[in-house]
Amino acid sequence: MRTDEVWHIVEARREDGKSALFRIRDLERVSGQERIFVVELPYPPTQLSRLPDAAAYRRLSAFEEQWVRPACAALDWTLVAVKTEDSSTFLYMYGAGDPQRMVEKLSPFDGSLAFFDEWDATWDEYAALRELLAEANAMASTPATKKPAAAKKAPAKPKRKAPAKKPTKK
Repeated sequence: MRTDEVWHIVEARREDGKSALFRIRDLERVSGQERIFVVELPYPPTQLSRLPDAAAYRRLSAFEEQWVRPACAALDWTLVAVKTEDSSTFLYMYGAGDPQRMVEKLSPFDGSLAFFDEWDATWDEYAALRELLAEANAMASTPATKKPAAAKKAPAKPKRKAPAKKPTKK
């Protein structure tokens, strides 16, 4: 990831109540890039969080850095967001070129990749992602109107005294 890029991490809930983690890039709409392209990379979920484990996360990072970003640079597409939820990661890109060329560049990584594209000249999908970011920022900056009551502490356990040493015989 380039160091001059600004990305925001947002946790949101889907309609079914399950969590989704978003990484949303802070950028202006790129003129001429009117097609959205989404790549789905499945991963084996961990039992409790349903998020990638360390190995799956490293694999996703390698896919993004070594495959997606070079393909975007070569084909003039812009990576705008990444969503991780319940055993899949979705990478969102905008571009003007033929999406089939992107499929050709990325599909050798893994046969289980899925691809989706459609016209989105006004970047409506990205606008929806930015709304999530705005809502998260608004919630984070809103001061609590009422402080929660202090939780009662459990009584401290009495400290156990060390047993007295018995005199040693000489």
